[in-house]
Amino acid sequence: EIAQVDVRQNEAVKAWIDQIAEKTRIDLVIANAGVLGSHGDERRFEDTEMAQLQIATNLGGSVNVVTSVVPHMQKQKGGQIALVSSLSSLQPIADMPAYAASKAGLNAYGEAISFFLHADGIDVSGICPGFIKSPMAEKYASWRPLEMTADKAAAKIKRAIARKRAFYAFPLALYAVIMLGRLVPWRLRRLTTKGFNYRR
Repeated sequence: EIAQVDVRQNEAVKAWIDQIAEKTRIDLVIANAGVLGSHGDERRFEDTEMAQLQIATNLGGSVNVVTSVVPHMQKQKGGQIALVSSLSSLQPIADMPAYAASKAGLNAYGEAISFFLHADGIDVSGICPGFIKSPMAEKYASWRPLEMTADKAAAKIKRAIARKRAFYAFPLALYAVIMLGRLVPWRLRRLTTKGFNYRR
């Protein structure tokens, strides 16, 4: 079944999920809402509307899905929730502050609910992909190391979910560089991330 629902509208999301739950058990939910924005030309700072859209969709939309489906999973005593975040949540890029904030918030939300829902037999997987070829990504020209196709990324995510990984970040090489970079003084880290900025 296919439905077009604005994930920012909690009542609409809840009604849709309730309708599905009436027909069948819900074993897996993948919250993969994502929109991307940035600053404008001539150093025009990202405006409130664009920033709030990303937070409301990427974080708020995923929260709406989770809060709507959890009661059904608790009732059936099991299920799995996968939250698709981003490596930018671990190392924000200067040109996408609200996007990074929304995905970092999703990481925190996922970890917290995983602790709470464990007693209900509900598994939570946090997924942090790197650069993936997509129309959304192509809107912004930048250096995208180890970029992969959507099909390859989907296969990796599918395996991680099947194994019920609590946290999965890929590609591993880029994740390792980011984690090592967190140990570097912020002034140096700021310089090393300049290459990721968008070409305008």
